[in-house]
Amino acid sequence: MALTRYLFLRDDDAAAATPEFLRLFNFLKEEKLPSVYAVIPALAEPALVRRLKGRGAGRLFETAQHGLRHKDHAGNRFMRQEFGPARTYARQLADIKAGAALMRRKFGKFFAPVFVPPFHTYNSDTALAAAAAGLKALSASKFNPALRGAGLKFLGTEVAVNSYGLDLRPRPLDPARLKAATLAALRAPGLTLGVYFHHDHLGEDFGAFRDYIRFLKDLCAKGLLQPALFSKLLKLKNI
Repeated sequence: MALTRYLFLRDDDAAAATPEFLRLFNFLKEEKLPSVYAVIPALAEPALVRRLKGRGAGRLFETAQHGLRHKDHAGNRFMRQEFGPARTYARQLADIKAGAALMRRKFGKFFAPVFVPPFHTYNSDTALAAAAAGLKALSASKFNPALRGAGLKFLGTEVAVNSYGLDLRPRPLDPARLKAATLAALRAPGLTLGVYFHHDHLGEDFGAFRDYIRFLKDLCAKGLLQPALFSKLLKLKNI
């Protein structure tokens, strides 16, 4: 664990400036820990857009594209997908282009051209469509070699803060699990360490989340991690 890794934080499903979103947003802003908000383009409400273009934008936070409507097209709760094998290339391309256009119009320079597929599901057509829409990277939990063929960078997420049962309900946060997963990821090869979460699912566990964030800040203070936004990572040649 001698080499510094780039740390990125990603909050998914941003659409409205709800109390849950604002609690997370204000906390991370106060902690001065750069964070990326994966915004659902077609559902992004004006109040959310104003927050994500306000003071600190481009320095402490920025946005990425989280699908178009976060709509499941598979009809299987265990294989949900807005993008992936359940849809043709043409339909994926149309939706990604529409989402990217909305993100550029709503957020301008505070939109990092990174595609975050809802439910972490995507295929080679998704990669080709994202590249054709002018995006530069894809962020998900699993790497698909098609990303390289499409000329996209991959920003992988090694640590999932939230976990879910078979009923798809969020389980209580486990700080020990999160810290162990983070240290294990630090020991593995790679230049980045991605941590993602859902503000709507932190619930009464926000104290545990707060503790985990401060654990990450301690790793940063020790020189093991360096916080970064997607816009910075896109400039690196070796990612």
